[in-house]
Amino acid sequence: MLIETEYGTIDIKNDVIRDLVYKAVIESYGAVEMYGKSGFFDKILGKSEDKGINVSEDEEHLIIDLYLILEYGLPIKKVAENIQENVHHRVKSMLNFENLKVNVNVSGLKC
Repeated sequence: MLIETEYGTIDIKNDVIRDLVYKAVIESYGAVEMYGKSGFFDKILGKSEDKGINVSEDEEHLIIDLYLILEYGLPIKKVAENIQENVHHRVKSMLNFENLKVNVNVSGLKC
């Protein structure tokens, strides 16, 4: 993510954004685990470098896709919305970036 200022350019790597998002998710109520897109196969193969968080950019937006395992017995919609709001607020306040989309993908439930 490149940000132009009057003094020059600031380059924020996706890994930094991923770390911010990860901390916001683990502080949220109801999230148990995070997986990559393939879910179960990531756990078997030991691929955890993306922590279930994909960060991408298009011309106008920063797009964050989350792949989560939620706690069984909780209202899924409310938990997902809470996580979505927490991530949006954290990234918006830390990076001072307005055009942000946060997509929550529930990969499963766990007791």
